[in-house]
Amino acid sequence: MSSTPPQSVFTYDPLDEQPGTEPLATLRSGALLSAVDQANDAADAAQDDWYALARSAAVLGRTQYRSGDAELAVAAYDQAVRLYNDNSRAMGRGADAATGLATLVDCAGRAMLLHHRQGRRKLADSAFDAGRLFAEFLAGNGLTAPASQLLGRRAAVLQRTGQPRNGLLDPEVLSLLAPQDTLREATWAVAEYLEPPGPRTLAGALRAIRAEKQPWATDLARALTVDGGHKDAPWSPTLRGSHLLFLPDAARAVSRALGDTTGTAADGWRLTGREIHMCYSVASGRGELHHALSDHAEYWGGLLLALGRDALRAGNTPLAADCGGWLRGLLTQALPHTLIAPWGQELRTGAEQLPD
Repeated sequence: MSSTPPQSVFTYDPLDEQPGTEPLATLRSGALLSAVDQANDAADAAQDDWYALARSAAVLGRTQYRSGDAELAVAAYDQAVRLYNDNSRAMGRGADAATGLATLVDCAGRAMLLHHRQGRRKLADSAFDAGRLFAEFLAGNGLTAPASQLLGRRAAVLQRTGQPRNGLLDPEVLSLLAPQDTLREATWAVAEYLEPPGPRTLAGALRAIRAEKQPWATDLARALTVDGGHKDAPWSPTLRGSHLLFLPDAARAVSRALGDTTGTAADGWRLTGREIHMCYSVASGRGELHHALSDHAEYWGGLLLALGRDALRAGNTPLAADCGGWLRGLLTQALPHTLIAPWGQELRTGAEQLPD
């Protein structure tokens, strides 16, 4: 599964060039690991500002989805919808309100697609209903792009279920929409969300590599499992915390397997490796590795090297460079252990093979 963002264009992006969306620029550059890390940090830092937190949840959902975990992504999208919806009356009617409500519609549409793909039809319907209310409100006030966006995504879902596609939006709103925008959005929804290649959840990745019963795998799944049915359930890894004890075994398993595996299993190892790295980066950001980095640097570093080499083999130079940057930073932070231990020399040699 390639980590390079596809070039498909959807109808409208309410977050385009908005402040606080720097992780999306990082994502477009191909630095996937850094984008997810930035998005996690932004969500963690925005807890006292609901508008910033809602935007951060929308951004985190996108980076998590591009990283490969649709369940972490939909948890963030659902949270963004809740935050914008619960505070919609406080937004007024200015440019920030239009951006916020359009982002709500966008996240509701993405959540609908993911819930549908995972077989949660009632949650998919609920997400559409939440988005429709605000899409129609925006269209009635001159901003029709969110309605086209939501309609196209819903049409893509209904095409697969055989449900009728009439009556999705108010007839007056429908008369304002350009059919080509709806079609473009439906095409994007199918390619991006409904028919993506490879495993797109951690559970699917663990099944693909036949490791779901390994202790480290069950611990990893438990640490990253989200419960979208509960409003107050943790939705971001920074809120759930990290679990350091099982990470060395998990990182070692990925590092050993990634270079010798192809096909769907290789996609599963890649996704699993990115999840393990995310746990390590969360732990590092929370200070949990301050006195334990020397115990984990060999395994985290080996994982980064394996991911970087795999990206090089796949021709994904930006991701390989991102892995190399993380690895070189880790080697510096773990001094003097990386100068003394034999594994340190191996990792330094490997880091020199990855692009800057």
